[in-house]
Amino acid sequence: MVTSAPQEAGAPSDPLERDGEDRGRRWADALARYGGRYALLFVLAAFIATFAIWLPDKFWTEANFRAMVNSQAIVLLLALAATIVLRTGDFDLSIASVMTLTAATASVIVEDGRSLGLVLVVAIAVGVVVGLINGFLIVKIGVSSFITTLGMMTALTGAAIAVTNSRQIYNLEGPMLAIARHKILDFPLRTWYGWLLVLVLWYVYERTPVGRYLLFIGGSRDAARLAGLNVDAIRIGTFLASSIVAALTGIVLAGFLGGIDPNIGPGFLLQPFAAAFLGATALHVGRFNAVGTLIAIYLLVVGITGLTLLGAERWVNEVFNGGALVLAVMFARLVGRRR
Repeated sequence: MVTSAPQEAGAPSDPLERDGEDRGRRWADALARYGGRYALLFVLAAFIATFAIWLPDKFWTEANFRAMVNSQAIVLLLALAATIVLRTGDFDLSIASVMTLTAATASVIVEDGRSLGLVLVVAIAVGVVVGLINGFLIVKIGVSSFITTLGMMTALTGAAIAVTNSRQIYNLEGPMLAIARHKILDFPLRTWYGWLLVLVLWYVYERTPVGRYLLFIGGSRDAARLAGLNVDAIRIGTFLASSIVAALTGIVLAGFLGGIDPNIGPGFLLQPFAAAFLGATALHVGRFNAVGTLIAIYLLVVGITGLTLLGAERWVNEVFNGGALVLAVMFARLVGRRR
């Protein structure tokens, strides 16, 4: 006598009902997978739609969108520089001061009538020296990356003040300005530099072994060593690359401003890191990535611009950036625990 297998408790007996439950489960899995990856894009689109409806004559204009994009060029370059080190689990808080010192040095050199070639050489030299010092102290000596780069940030700010003799320089002219202000397709070169760096880092992070090595080291340095990676050399290399990008950004900043205020560095500290951490919640959740950082930059500027056009006070900008940073770090930590 043939008998059917006993039905599990709570299992639906109707095949159509089972198929409906399977379809619902697949939809839930897809929503969890893609909703997290693209949530930042959805929020950006919601911000744009909200402010466009609320402020059609002020926000929803071509001039405003160009202004928002161009205003974030320097911040985007710094945020991308930050991701290089963050991807390995370290911090480099000195990037804004590296940028400021390079901008100050470049301004003094150009003010004295020297060539742009010398400016480029000095900028790369500053980036190499700072990157090697940071890398040596953190990787070889074992000092905390947070403490080391925080101290370096303060020291470099003092060096920038010394280079400019405690004065602001805003009288630069000629080719120095063209480095940042010359337009291609109605966008200044400084904006194109950021987009180009996004493409370069996207390729390195997602399409080369180096990108996987950085991610592997950030996940577990001991495991990376056991796998045969030269962890120390790669970590020093990230500090070197980050500082060089920040130093070259200093040239762009000097060209954009037509000079430099040597005390400007700390003002560029929060927003790049807020964008980098917020970008780690997009596309590749839990991973610092270039395209996510780009999306985060524009989300932050859209939010701040919309609030400003609504009449918000200046302090709202800092609250918005700081709140975004805290929420991004919290989300990244929750994702890490879940994994």
